[in-house]
Amino acid sequence: NDGLKCDTFVSHAWGESYLQFVLDLKEKCPNVGKRVFWVCFAALPQTWPSENLDKLLGESPHLSPFAVAISNCADFVVVRNANQNMYLRLWCVAELGFAIGKRRHVQVIGKMPKDAVTCGDELKDKAVCSDP
Repeated sequence: NDGLKCDTFVSHAWGESYLQFVLDLKEKCPNVGKRVFWVCFAALPQTWPSENLDKLLGESPHLSPFAVAISNCADFVVVRNANQNMYLRLWCVAELGFAIGKRRHVQVIGKMPKDAVTCGDELKDKAVCSDP
């Protein structure tokens, strides 16, 4: 089977608990029960060996499952968390860039760390990929 057609891509930084992640979506997203969400931890095999996951992600971020999912979803939801500045995670920045480039409706929910910087020169060149 082909599965369900997703309408909402969800970006997050892995700094939140699963419960907080679900509560934020439930409280802040309209029609949450009628949406089909694409979330990396549910859509990709996170426990695969890194070489297999690298093949799945591909050589170009623009052809990755993330970019393909964003291209096929009308909405893009950013779930921030109070533990980690998601704009310091390169994948989060790339996902948001893909969404803006595709002119997706972007909704930002959740709390950021109190001292988090979200734009400007203080963030320039600071986003990094996580260790495998």
